[in-house]
Amino acid sequence: MVNCKDKIKYLLYKAGLRNTIPAAVVNNVKIEDKNEPLVNIRNNSNFFFGKKLLVQEKILVRQSVAIRLEKASSLLPKNIKFKIYSAYRDKSTQMEMWQKRWRINRSKYPNLTEEEIENMTRGQIANPTNGFGGHQTGGAIDIGLCDAQGRDLDMGTKISEHNSKTRTSASDLTDEQRNNRRLLHSVMEKQGFKNYPAEWWHFSYGDRMWAAYSNQQQCFYGAVREKG
Repeated sequence: MVNCKDKIKYLLYKAGLRNTIPAAVVNNVKIEDKNEPLVNIRNNSNFFFGKKLLVQEKILVRQSVAIRLEKASSLLPKNIKFKIYSAYRDKSTQMEMWQKRWRINRSKYPNLTEEEIENMTRGQIANPTNGFGGHQTGGAIDIGLCDAQGRDLDMGTKISEHNSKTRTSASDLTDEQRNNRRLLHSVMEKQGFKNYPAEWWHFSYGDRMWAAYSNQQQCFYGAVREKG
């Protein structure tokens, strides 16, 4: 359910007075899951991958996401490639990341209350305790740009680095950083992806966040059913 406070925040977003849609509104989007399969993009030569993904045997996304990613990559200049840092994550991996980020925030901001730390962490990574985030659907990816040798382009921050430059439309960027973000945003949006405005690197297709930022009433990727 969406409470009055979150409804007001959503109205502020619609009026252009807030950067993001409240999590409660995103999580209220209905799911009509297509049960589309996950596919492995690990050996796709069109993409580079971050170090943490390279140790995995499989790098999984939903089938339509893989197709759209490949089409988006074809729109990039010849000397620029995608580098993917995160794709499908199971719930246990998400929980490990949530707990790590919570501990970092707790240590960095010792004077904040538990509720404030919880809210801050929730704004940086989905809490899997009572639900799931986009990465558990196979519809979300964390992605940047690199050159033809795999060297990262300057996007303003590293992936998962949270500071004043993390927001996609941050004002304190160089012209190079701003142009690199515009290029990434442009080619991804042309293939139907939606960016999470609080993180320049996070894009999704078909999940709840995608639906919320696309003004859709429902999405078609829910959490992937894990075996076992």
